[in-house]
Amino acid sequence: MYIYPHTTAHFLILQLITKFAYHMNRLFSFIAAYFLTAFGLWGQLVITEISYNPPESGTDSLEYIEFLNAGNQPVQLKGYRFSLGVDHTFTDTVIAPGKYYLLTGNSNAFKNTYGKMTQQWTAGALNNSGEPIAVVDSTGNPVIAVDLKDKAPWPTFDDGTDGNGKSIELCNPLADPNTGENWKVSVNDLGFQINAKQIFGTPGTANTIPPCLAQPDVIVEVSSNMFTPRDITISVGETVRWVNLGGTHNINGAVGTFPSNPASFGFSPPSADAWQYDFTFSIEGVYQYQCDPHASAGMKGTVTVQGTVVNEPYPLRSIEEVTSTNADGVADSLNVSCSLRGIVHGVNLRPTGLQFSILDGDNNGIGVFSNSSNFGYTVKEGDLIEVKGTVTQFNGFTQMTVNAVSLLSSGNSPVTPKMVSSFQELDESSLIRISNLTFTDPTQWTGSGSGFNLTMTDGVSTFTVRIDNDVDAYSLTFPGNGSWAVTGLLGQFDNASPYSEGYQLLPRGIADFSPVGNTTNEITHSLVWGPNPVTETIRLLDGKVAEVVKVYNQAGQLLLLRSNVSELDLRNLPSGWYQIHSTTEKKVNISRILKAN
Repeated sequence: MYIYPHTTAHFLILQLITKFAYHMNRLFSFIAAYFLTAFGLWGQLVITEISYNPPESGTDSLEYIEFLNAGNQPVQLKGYRFSLGVDHTFTDTVIAPGKYYLLTGNSNAFKNTYGKMTQQWTAGALNNSGEPIAVVDSTGNPVIAVDLKDKAPWPTFDDGTDGNGKSIELCNPLADPNTGENWKVSVNDLGFQINAKQIFGTPGTANTIPPCLAQPDVIVEVSSNMFTPRDITISVGETVRWVNLGGTHNINGAVGTFPSNPASFGFSPPSADAWQYDFTFSIEGVYQYQCDPHASAGMKGTVTVQGTVVNEPYPLRSIEEVTSTNADGVADSLNVSCSLRGIVHGVNLRPTGLQFSILDGDNNGIGVFSNSSNFGYTVKEGDLIEVKGTVTQFNGFTQMTVNAVSLLSSGNSPVTPKMVSSFQELDESSLIRISNLTFTDPTQWTGSGSGFNLTMTDGVSTFTVRIDNDVDAYSLTFPGNGSWAVTGLLGQFDNASPYSEGYQLLPRGIADFSPVGNTTNEITHSLVWGPNPVTETIRLLDGKVAEVVKVYNQAGQLLLLRSNVSELDLRNLPSGWYQIHSTTEKKVNISRILKAN
């Protein structure tokens, strides 16, 4: 290769070539940004969801790209084509405002798996390692440019995408699609698996991930050859938006122009359009910038970036705060990320992951769910835990889809069940008890499948009682006819809004079925045994004497029977949960106690 001598002329030529390449690159970025920020002026086409590596064997036939018309005018796609990414030219297709358009690698395979009709791209596939995806219009003007990546800060395999079953979704149609933090893995469980991977996504429908902020922290007006305000101070991680209100201007904060700047920002060439430009400052320091055409006239400014802002992504909330619902039964805090603390009640109903309930001291409860990970936690009733995650809803049931679990303490007492006569939304995930129930059909106690439903009645209303295959009652025989007081956690399985039906009572075990004898006309919880947990001797704390005391284990077996006592020696019992039935004045008090070593 011939090397030109370093003459002044040659140096100037190289400098001009370098500047030309730089400005052409900035021009492309500006045009793409302009199309993405001219919201409301015409139909705005945005890529809002991508599944680039489904967990298939062999060729990826289920890849898809979701488009949204986020503007207020229809978009005619005829002649639009991919200039980067897959190979496809759009036919005569119109996307109405607010509507979605799905393009897939194999429309037949997608319909067979997802049950949706789609358009199929002509050829090619999405690169599993990431790649630029760009769409131009019929005249070759850039419309969309997304530099897809599979490494942080973009969602990765560890987050659940890139072959692990989850699509990625843009947090807001106005968000910068080239910023990895603006893409998150979908939290919407589609209810099926591919190669043992649970599939998440919202193809063709609104995204379910928490929305990101679309507004900047500071706005600088650009007009009359000046920046207003000229000098600003912000914190690390905050975003500044420059809005051109008139005149031919650009933003130049390049290190080449201002060597002391911690990083470069800005765009060229100067434009008289009604542009806006956003930049998020992630490095502390003082930044200088200017408008090149008017720098000599003093059109300059500074951005002082102070400190490091630490934002808590999971602020602590109360269970009561996040479980309220609207008139249709939809959680008010849907898609809110937070931390919750509560006492574990019941067993884990999903051995491959997590599915149980936590309750606060006032019997407000919420489900805890993880599809395939237990985050190192083994579910044990009485544990006080903290979970971090996002509030979601599955068939009307409000739950926390978690990504972290911390054990705070163990051996805490369960809450006292609430006596009810009907199932209501306000008691969802609470511990409740209904008395004087009878089985309508003993043959429903099948001990088969993933669980079985029982119909019980109090003589006026019927109630569905669900026996999951993970509780001890599942493998036991029918407990017998007669009248029962049944305790459990209230669940819901309603597949359509409004979520006002499908309530189920889920006993934690056979000990939650308490026979109501002929000599008993009321079940109470007024007697208190202590200490709880107990290691040796337990006593009635109010000094009363129980006429009859029965102690049952979790399998419903009678272990102790005593008369006219106020204390019990439990030192010979193994550790675990027990029920104490204490009869006084023809009333049965039921207490749940924990025997510790």
